[in-house]
Amino acid sequence: MKAYIEMMRPNNGVLAVLGIIIGAIVAGTFAASYAILFAVVVSFLINGAGNVINDYFDHKIDKVNRPKRPIPSGRVKRDSALMYFIALTLVGLMLSYFISRDFLLIAVINTIVSFVYSWKLKGAPFIGNVAVSWLAGSTFIAAALIGFNFSSVPQAVMILAVIAFLGTLSREIFKDIEDVKGDKSQGAKTLPIVVGSGRAKFVASLVLLLSVFSLLVPFYLRMFSDFYYICMVPAIALCLYSIVAKSAHKSQKMIKISMYFIFLGFILGTLI
Repeated sequence: MKAYIEMMRPNNGVLAVLGIIIGAIVAGTFAASYAILFAVVVSFLINGAGNVINDYFDHKIDKVNRPKRPIPSGRVKRDSALMYFIALTLVGLMLSYFISRDFLLIAVINTIVSFVYSWKLKGAPFIGNVAVSWLAGSTFIAAALIGFNFSSVPQAVMILAVIAFLGTLSREIFKDIEDVKGDKSQGAKTLPIVVGSGRAKFVASLVLLLSVFSLLVPFYLRMFSDFYYICMVPAIALCLYSIVAKSAHKSQKMIKISMYFIFLGFILGTLI
């Protein structure tokens, strides 16, 4: 059982859950109801299912890059992982039906994106990174869809989704730089393999700077309280440190930590 939980990568699942909660707070759809509870569960399940199917397709690459993961280490069979993905997806989609029609639609879209990414897009330069980034940003949009439809998603939520999209896109490129050795061995054509690690780092840094500038948009629109800006200071500092860090591993880790400060800023800036 421990190996199956590990495949879902609960730490990433927590980020997805936080995305739903924060998005709901910003959108004003956070309330004591079955809808928000189901949305939290669905986000965790769909995110987990995406990680499982990624491990299913990446078992050869993981033998080089991450040999201790459940499938390459032999703790979980590939066929069992596929059935696990199907079970998690079905439960997630069934619960989505009881939230809203638009929420179900985005859950279906994200499931398809996760599957196609793991199946065909992971080794594709840049487009695979865009797919993962969409999944991160759309979590906040999904939270708004608890009470809104696609055409009426609040502006603040859309800004938050863009920030998450850009931050994740940068982090994914840094992760590809970190994984060049294993990806090359499997014939993958990620951005750093196609254009070189130096140029890929430049692209990742540029995207991260766009994310930093996006954090300033709420300031000009006067959308949040001063508590938002207090949290943005360490977030921006971590992002800038990620750009100058010598290790791609360090860069992507710092970006992930900065995400927590951004989440906290949106929560405090909205509620206080």
